[in-house]
Amino acid sequence: MIFDLAIIGAGVVGLSIAKSCSELGMSVLVLEQETRSGEGISSRNSGVIHAGIFYPTGSLKSKLCVEGNEMLYEYALLKNISCKKIGKYVVASEDQELDKLRQIYNQGNLNGATLTMCSKDEITAFHPDLRLAGAMYSPQSGIIDVPELITALEGDIQHNKGIISLNTKFISAEKLNDHFKISCNDGNDFDIKAKVLVNSSGLASEVNSRKIHSLDSKYNYPVFFAKGHYFKYSGNHPFSSLIYPLADEFSQGIHVGFDMSGQLKFGPDINWVDDLDYSFDESVKDNFIKSIHKYWPSMDPNKLQPDYVGIRPKIQSPNEKMRDFLILDSKDHGVDGLINLQGIESPGVTSCLALGTYVASAILR
Repeated sequence: MIFDLAIIGAGVVGLSIAKSCSELGMSVLVLEQETRSGEGISSRNSGVIHAGIFYPTGSLKSKLCVEGNEMLYEYALLKNISCKKIGKYVVASEDQELDKLRQIYNQGNLNGATLTMCSKDEITAFHPDLRLAGAMYSPQSGIIDVPELITALEGDIQHNKGIISLNTKFISAEKLNDHFKISCNDGNDFDIKAKVLVNSSGLASEVNSRKIHSLDSKYNYPVFFAKGHYFKYSGNHPFSSLIYPLADEFSQGIHVGFDMSGQLKFGPDINWVDDLDYSFDESVKDNFIKSIHKYWPSMDPNKLQPDYVGIRPKIQSPNEKMRDFLILDSKDHGVDGLINLQGIESPGVTSCLALGTYVASAILR
């Protein structure tokens, strides 16, 4: 049997691609080395549904985030996935930051996001505990239960007769005439055949790209690991929406978030690491306290407790500006039937369904 499509990686993006393609009648196989889908990036992020504010106009991140935002809310309603459209405030703590806030507002409008500027008086009327010079409000931002999203995607794939093969490690792939020979291991070595191969393996995308023997190494970008810590807060707080301090060119800053139970959390920060190390470095707490106190001076550091860690696969080095999603097909690298995804980090969850349809369209071209 030759599958129409094999996908390496069962995160929300790989599953969304499998969903879109299986709905088009393709026979689909998803290879996942872990015991469950979504064990990498998908299960260790903020669960925020972004509105597409920060990304360069015309970029894939901008386009797919705006499209994916609407698609994700519709899908959550259809599948009864827990999500809340709680909104997001992007905040300026000092007067000298207001010009930058206005620039981001203009950028978001160009991207198609729905935004409202808020004065200092408007904010402090509702949040007197916060120290803000001004803010921008995004009503389309929210949070979603990512494990429930993963379960829904798995159900759709299986309903369409797609296969998700867990505990299955991708070993290598080679293009042979009209198909790929793909070597795998699930405790035993075995081969499969697929007409189309998609590498959507996130943190392992660089390693797995090297194992696709037909792909020239110049089309395989180095992946840099950006580790982010999250702290939870155990006391009373003034927040009912997401709060994002002004971003810089490397990071969106330490922001206010919630899980679906309403638990307040802060993060992520960014720490560049060489290995996939999910240990929690409690020494970063001082940086969290300093950042949070800029906009919430009365935050009690004793109520800030370690929560969890995530790692993002960036294709820019620590000193480079944010790069776009990288989605290369045969017109880029010359290997017919291969689609290679790298740097699929934030806003990956928000964009996942739009990414699924984008890749499905590329396969059909």
